[in-house]
This record gives sequence, C-alpha cells and structure tokens, in this order.
Amino acid sequence: MTNTNNKRNDRIAGDEAMIAGVQKFFAQFATLPVGATNVTPADIVKVFQDRIDKATAAQTAEAARTAAVKADRDERASTDSFVKALRRIVLGMFEAAPDTLAVFGLKPPKARKTKVATKAAAVAKNKATRKARGTVGPKKKLSIKGTAPADNGGAPAPASPATTKPNA
Repeated sequence: MTNTNNKRNDRIAGDEAMIAGVQKFFAQFATLPVGATNVTPADIVKVFQDRIDKATAAQTAEAARTAAVKADRDERASTDSFVKALRRIVLGMFEAAPDTLAVFGLKPPKARKTKVATKAAAVAKNKATRKARGTVGPKKKLSIKGTAPADNGGAPAPASPATTKPNA
C-alpha cells in the first residue's frame, strides 16, 4: 500500500520550492505571461499557497478521519459481546413475532434444513441400533451401537453382537 501522505508531502514541498523560486527570481517583474494570461509574481505565489493550504487541509482531514475510524472500531470491539447478548435476548423473546423483531432490525432465525440423505442415514442407523440391542437393561443399551447398512446392493451390514455374561 502506498502512503498518500508521502506523495502529498512531496507535492507540498515542490509547491513551497516554487514559491521560493518565484519570490527570488521573479520579484522584479511586474507581470509574467503564464499560459494565455499575464500574472504578477504575487498571483503566482497565491496559486501555489492555495495548493499548499488545500493539501494541508486534506492531511488534517485524513488524520481526523483515521482517528474517527479507529475510535469507531475500538468502540465496536469493546461492546461486541454486549450487543450479541442483547440480540440473543431479543430473538428469544420475540422469535414468534417477526413484526416486533423488525422494529429491532432483526429477522427471525431460519429453520434448519436437513438433507434427505442425512435423514435416511439416521433412520437406518436407528433401526440397526435397535436390532443390535435387542432386549437388554438400560445401562447395557448405552454401550451397544448399530451400524447403518452400507450402500452395497441392499445387503445389511453386520451389527455388533450383544455380549452376554455366562451365568455362574
């Protein structure tokens, strides 16, 4: 990224040098033909001084803008968690009232769309788990998981067998 201030400073320095040159070498002339008009050395100095004033004003405005942008970013960063928490509260309170959410500038959350393939895989895994568990106690059920059949021509994948303790 190029620094425009350096370029601007170079232009200001060039204009100041032109003023110094005009005052040193053209002060004895009453008028000079510049372009299609005759101007006095004071008019020439005024043109360059106006350029310097505008460039300096631009530098000042740019510095003020940079400071304002930094202040804005700092304020947003320091209040971000507060704003997020408030938005969650408002969404929780008025989720069923989109017109009220609109007053806050919010939209109701969209419903999650689960893909058909995901649902089908979940159903197949659920059936395999139920088949693998059979009839066992509630603690034993938790350790048994079935595997959904792979897409291998309809042949079911083997479920993990339920282990049984030998009776003593």
